[in-house]
Amino acid sequence: MDTEVAQAELTPTGRAAGPGQRWPVVAIGSLALLNGLVSVGQALLTRVSSNPRLFTLPLPYGLYHWSGLLALLFGFVLLYLSFHLFQRRRAAWWLSTCGLALAILAHTGHGHRLSLVAIPVATLVMLMVFRRRFTVRSEPRSIARGLIFMAASLLFALLYGTLGFYLLDKRDFGIDFLLDESLVRTLRQYLLIGNADLVAHTKQALWFLDSLGVIGTAALAFAVYSLFRPLAFRLRTLPHERARAAELLDRYGRTPEHYFALWPDKSFFMSPASDGFISYRVAGGVAVSLSDPVAPEAAVPGLLRQFLAYCSDNGWAVALLYTQPDWLPVYEQAGLRALKIGSEAVVNLERFCTETNQGKQFRRNKRRLVDDGFSISRHAPPHPAELVQELEAISLEWLNLPGRRERSFALGSFSRDYAERSSFFVVRNRAGRIAAFVNETPAYRAGMATIDMMRHRADVPHGIMDFLFDNLLCTLREQGLRQFDLGLAPLAGVGEQPGSTTEERVVRQLFDLLGRFFPMAGLRAYKAKFDPDWEDRFLIYQGGPAGLVRTAIALSRILA
Repeated sequence: MDTEVAQAELTPTGRAAGPGQRWPVVAIGSLALLNGLVSVGQALLTRVSSNPRLFTLPLPYGLYHWSGLLALLFGFVLLYLSFHLFQRRRAAWWLSTCGLALAILAHTGHGHRLSLVAIPVATLVMLMVFRRRFTVRSEPRSIARGLIFMAASLLFALLYGTLGFYLLDKRDFGIDFLLDESLVRTLRQYLLIGNADLVAHTKQALWFLDSLGVIGTAALAFAVYSLFRPLAFRLRTLPHERARAAELLDRYGRTPEHYFALWPDKSFFMSPASDGFISYRVAGGVAVSLSDPVAPEAAVPGLLRQFLAYCSDNGWAVALLYTQPDWLPVYEQAGLRALKIGSEAVVNLERFCTETNQGKQFRRNKRRLVDDGFSISRHAPPHPAELVQELEAISLEWLNLPGRRERSFALGSFSRDYAERSSFFVVRNRAGRIAAFVNETPAYRAGMATIDMMRHRADVPHGIMDFLFDNLLCTLREQGLRQFDLGLAPLAGVGEQPGSTTEERVVRQLFDLLGRFFPMAGLRAYKAKFDPDWEDRFLIYQGGPAGLVRTAIALSRILA
């Protein structure tokens, strides 16, 4: 079963609770699992003909018969609920409480020993005492997890039937079932082929055939529910806060990454006062936000606490990607940890256009491409259809180059709709054919510009992108802009300072190892030629080293 790692609980301030406060949840989940196994085991091992005890003695066979089926059904349900109790699901608490109360009655009505009744009683008492620990609301599962739950439910039904046939006495059906024959009989029963040669000779045999129907129906219901639930969620519309989020972004956006906060692959957490929001996407039980919260600075601590509580109630850890250093104390106060993940290359346009691009490399590259007939032009929407078609063709050609593919979450992907509302800088050859392009996006910082997509044809001459940026940066300077964000150089400077954390030093060693296979150092070297100022960027996460590993797995899914 693909269960999530259980989340640390949060105190009212949003800080993670210590591991010592986690034991009641683990104990209750384990007891629920044990209760389910005991109930199912008792149903298989206790014969209907056994003499009932206590108040069950005068019960007619029908009621006694159904009490066993109910105990079996509740056992199956408790096995399912135990995995959700480990995740502190509130709905699982309610269902387990009701189920255990009924299971106690069923055990007692079945005449089981008091020692067996004591286990569900103890579990029920613990559920009541520690009820405040179960605060996590149910979350929509993925299609993959739905399939896993479906397979587990059906496998349990098959296992139950196989063991049931195998454990029956020869007197029940007049057959001594072997294990492989038990499996075949179970499959025939569940595939509705039937076992016409089976004639029940005892009440136990009749009860077992009925129990197969009960377990089969329950397993099928859980299987359908597990698969339908994530499918139904995917049909939901986008959150209604989108329009309000766009207004807040125009007022309080502060990083280039905030431009992608409104893209449809993300959800929003809006503050109760609607004065700020956090855009996020969930993967692997981690709610990952792209950059810092969008809110007035004074409202950020409260918004962050509310978001942490909201994620705790949904069983999610929290991570914020590409955060800036000025809010690190706020994250630390909320119990979160920071890991430097690289440096943002911010070009001073005045310095670049008066000093950097006067160097031999830029002057030689520009003179060569101008002599070859290349030129730069800018295009603002609305665009003619022919331009969009040509840009799309270049994008497709670029995607066919080795190692190139569309990404999401932190970058845009080419679409005609996106192209039609973007401004472009393009490089044309002497014949007017576009060789390369970039599209402009808001930087949400006064005096700063930035871009998203950088794409070119496969046969462009060397230095074409340098030529494009050289002209682009100086054009922006002439328009009065002061800075240009060239984007993140991943892991640049990570683990190199004397005060680097253990996590940063480990990441640095991994970077040095992976550098043999992935050109991350080359990306920093390329951006360094524009003589940028380097601004640190951080990953904010929960849960220490284990939380960092979990966050890394979530990011690998989101950024893939």
